[in-house]
Amino acid sequence: MTTTPDLGRDLDEGLGTPRARRAEPPSLRPALVVLACAVVLSLGGFAVALIGGGQAAPSIVTGLGTPVPGVNLSAVGASQVLQRISNGGTPPRDVLEALVVPNGARIVSTTAQDAGVDQYDRSIYFQLDTKSTELVKFYRTELRRAHWSLLGTYPLASAGTELLAQRTGSDGYEWEVGVVVTPVNPAISPSLAGDGQTSAVMGLRLRLFVVPDSGS
Repeated sequence: MTTTPDLGRDLDEGLGTPRARRAEPPSLRPALVVLACAVVLSLGGFAVALIGGGQAAPSIVTGLGTPVPGVNLSAVGASQVLQRISNGGTPPRDVLEALVVPNGARIVSTTAQDAGVDQYDRSIYFQLDTKSTELVKFYRTELRRAHWSLLGTYPLASAGTELLAQRTGSDGYEWEVGVVVTPVNPAISPSLAGDGQTSAVMGLRLRLFVVPDSGS
């Protein structure tokens, strides 16, 4: 039968009588454990700091902006940004290059509502710290400058505004862009918001779609 040795004491060989354990110097193990924990925690905090610093920041539209008359915003060509919603050369390059985005706009998301082969309908969403009136004026000015035909400006039930414009693309299709400006965060107070300000942060949606063929 195998017996489990008593780990709490030593036995004199051949006698089987307990003897006093030899005195040992104080163990450094607890101190080393504490030191190791401190090092791990320190390195762990440093690693977290590195990871946090290395996380991709929200995509922001930046570039050499062109000042837009009458507003405190500058325009950056949108062709590169709109590649996020392009599909094999659709929309054509001349349509993409005829659009701009305010410098500093934050890209939020994209959606696709294509209904068929020739029914391209996609949107890209942004947020921007500005006034709704600034954004509306910005796009009225820039769409005209890029030779879009403005179809109208329409108030929305969500306290926003939509601009519609149209142009013929090099692919032979009629393209429309819908510029939808809506409030994201409520203003702190009307007096601080300023004339026409409805939100501290504005949502901007650029919707590009092919005008349906009336003969189809």
